[in-house]
Amino acid sequence: MPLEDKKTRRLVEREISKHPIDASLLAVTVINKVATFKGRVKRLQGPAARGVDMRDELRKLENAILLLPGVNEVCLDVNIDG
Repeated sequence: MPLEDKKTRRLVEREISKHPIDASLLAVTVINKVATFKGRVKRLQGPAARGVDMRDELRKLENAILLLPGVNEVCLDVNIDG
């Protein structure tokens, strides 16, 4: 069984933090260059996140993750809250 690439996972988590997404209920793994997101996300609170379309933001995040070294694919199993 392949081991998770922890270094790449940290890069992915750092990229998530650049987006107005509350990912506190999101599990992220990277195995065999596939970044997998499972769980729930919602818009961050505050003025910076007002008017953010979460579906659009997840697409932007997915595209940004695909540009990271060590990631060839992104698998989203995510529910959007509020």
